[in-house]
Amino acid sequence: RARLSPPRRPDDRSIHPPGSDAGGQGSMLRTDPIVSKYPEFLPTEEEVSLALELLQQPQHKELRAALAERVCIGNCPASALVRFAWQARQDNKFGPDCAEGAIDWLARCVAARARLRVDALLGADGPFSAKFQELYVAALPFSVHRTDRQGHPVLITRYCSKDLEAFRALWSEGEALQQRLGLAINAVVLFHIRSMEYITKVVMAEETKRQGRVVDRILAVMDMNGVGLKHLNSPLKAFMAGVSKESVPLFPETLHATVLANVPWVVSRAAWPLAKAFMHPVTQDKFCILSSASELKAKLQELIEPEDVPPYFGGKCTCAECASGALRGGSLYAWEAARAAAAASAGASPRAGLQRVQPPIGSANVSSGGTPPRARRYQPAAPASAAAALAATSADDRKQPPPPPPQASEAWAMWVRSR
Repeated sequence: RARLSPPRRPDDRSIHPPGSDAGGQGSMLRTDPIVSKYPEFLPTEEEVSLALELLQQPQHKELRAALAERVCIGNCPASALVRFAWQARQDNKFGPDCAEGAIDWLARCVAARARLRVDALLGADGPFSAKFQELYVAALPFSVHRTDRQGHPVLITRYCSKDLEAFRALWSEGEALQQRLGLAINAVVLFHIRSMEYITKVVMAEETKRQGRVVDRILAVMDMNGVGLKHLNSPLKAFMAGVSKESVPLFPETLHATVLANVPWVVSRAAWPLAKAFMHPVTQDKFCILSSASELKAKLQELIEPEDVPPYFGGKCTCAECASGALRGGSLYAWEAARAAAAASAGASPRAGLQRVQPPIGSANVSSGGTPPRARRYQPAAPASAAAALAATSADDRKQPPPPPPQASEAWAMWVRSR
């Protein structure tokens, strides 16, 4: 086995940017209070450093560029490799084998991004029309909703709160869109991946700069109110399976914890104790299963500031979305609306401003650990003109998403065929 210390070249700053650390000590994974209880599963600094050295070899030039430019979160490739090395360790690889396994997982991530065309999902000519986005949020309400007390972005989903027939219609539309545009997977799963791409490339990049450390993990709150046996024989099962399958290589180990809210008593008291016995111990600890409203309110206010908890979970948040009572994407919707307003004021296509946000290599000033500041809440990054336009728009007006040009999906299809 060739050992891993080639001469350092001037362009190595793409892997060790200013403010990052070669061993990935700035990664939230290393300081995660759940993961920290199981240090035997964490990759060592040496394993991560060996993986970084492997990337310097000529045959990994394209992987090195992809990691720095498209894959890493918060402008810290080393922290990304910690998460890939974590995956390698779950494959029972240690030492140099773990380092090589991390590179293998990175290659899987890059291949998945190419297969699903993830880099284009936040761009101007993505595959999703305004009609499809409306169908999605109506059938699968979700919100990217501020941060918790530890600085993790919060993703709220209420997948079982709507009529199951609405989801069946959405799933059928997703299949039709997949066939029409030549997508690799159902468009419903791809839209979820788009939401995660927004969280990792926009929200986490902004939070990394605000908190002064790499932010690369989320807290998920899944409202299970309305779930029943009917969901087991519905497309929702295929949706969840598709999301799980695609997310592992694309966004490995970015989940801090999941709170399952309003879970039926028989599931929380009978089924869950049996099911968790077959899970990885870290995965077991990541899940919090709650049945009653009082349990949920207490747990969420333990994890999140009360003013950031939505009222339907017993909190005091007064944002426009919470006031409306309808989940419409949270900060993702606000970010899109602001950028569309900026593009419209410049005379461009309403979606021309929806470009992927990635800070220049070396721009983030990150450190290891630290308490996230409370002085300023994350707001979606937007040009000053867009922020002014959004501020001048009423809450009712902001409920309506900006319509994309009718040629957006056609442009995507032409791009697909050109590949």
